[in-house]
Amino acid sequence: MSEPIGPAIARVRLSTHLRLLRGEKPAAAVAKAMHWSLSKLNRIENNKVTIQPVEVEALAHHYGVADQAEVRKLVDLSLVSRRRMWWRDEHEYLDEDFINFIAFENDASHIYGYHASLLPWLLQTPEYALAMTSSILRKPIDDPDVRKIVDVRLKRQETLRDRLDGDFPPRISLALDEAVLLRPVGGDEVMAAQIDHLVELTARPEVEVVVLPFRLGVHPGLGGTFEMLTFSEDEDLDVVFIETPATGFLLTDAADTTPFREIMSELLATDPDGESLDKALAGAIKALRP
Repeated sequence: MSEPIGPAIARVRLSTHLRLLRGEKPAAAVAKAMHWSLSKLNRIENNKVTIQPVEVEALAHHYGVADQAEVRKLVDLSLVSRRRMWWRDEHEYLDEDFINFIAFENDASHIYGYHASLLPWLLQTPEYALAMTSSILRKPIDDPDVRKIVDVRLKRQETLRDRLDGDFPPRISLALDEAVLLRPVGGDEVMAAQIDHLVELTARPEVEVVVLPFRLGVHPGLGGTFEMLTFSEDEDLDVVFIETPATGFLLTDAADTTPFREIMSELLATDPDGESLDKALAGAIKALRP
């Protein structure tokens, strides 16, 4: 049984295949023949918009594709790429890059991240998420904006849990600065429950967490927090997301993402014995429950 794909990867595969089919044909001539604007064709080939199945068939016919199996494959990719997922309903609250990152996340075979100040979203309890988001937005915990962002985080967790319990669970590899476990977000009670939750999650075989102790000194992750996704069936595609209080940045070009893959490898290699998390958790528990 092959691993199913979601809308994000379907769009990438479809746009890449259609660009290859065009070959040396001038884009302007193809757009004119299809009665499209040149901008529309460019957006399709650059994975900026979806394309309807009937348009895929017409474009394949224009390119001279005679193999009906290939046409069917392209149409199927179009159908998957246009599938409506829950994150598409969050456009009023989320940047487009962040929405696209969530879509890629749903297809990723390996989820990576380096986090310097706070626990990553997938490890957070609802109480931790509320306290953290309230502080970052400088709004009360019951503010609608705070609640909406936390709801999205919890939906991402639910989606990931479903995948972890499914036939093709993704792997998760995270590097955390030691400060993340020592900062009592929401107070000692919230943090104690968060630590218990972390212990439970990291017991799963798919989850790897490396803690970078203060004594390690400088390391490549000090350039900033980031999340990275890789895909088993699309080895040339890495996706990196960098979030700031103002906006987020989605990177997919290999020249931009390769340094983050290298940084992640170096950070994970700092814990060859796999003991850093247990040591850090012991220190965090001692600080909370002396």
